[in-house]
Amino acid sequence: MLFNVWVLIWPNQKKILGFVSATDEEKTRARRIAFLTSRVNTMLSMPLLFMMVASHGVFRGAGIFG
Repeated sequence: MLFNVWVLIWPNQKKILGFVSATDEEKTRARRIAFLTSRVNTMLSMPLLFMMVASHGVFRGAGIFG
């Protein structure tokens, strides 16, 4: 996820927002890449957050993990 944000999303967002000069074609491509990698980043965050919550004893009350 760190790779997604700092190597893929942020450089493309800079083009979209106008921090870096880019042609219209580059901006169109940057929009698509930023959109798709943001979506992947969200999907990767869900299992991570679930495991973080589950590791604090959510399942201990049910007797599954001790």
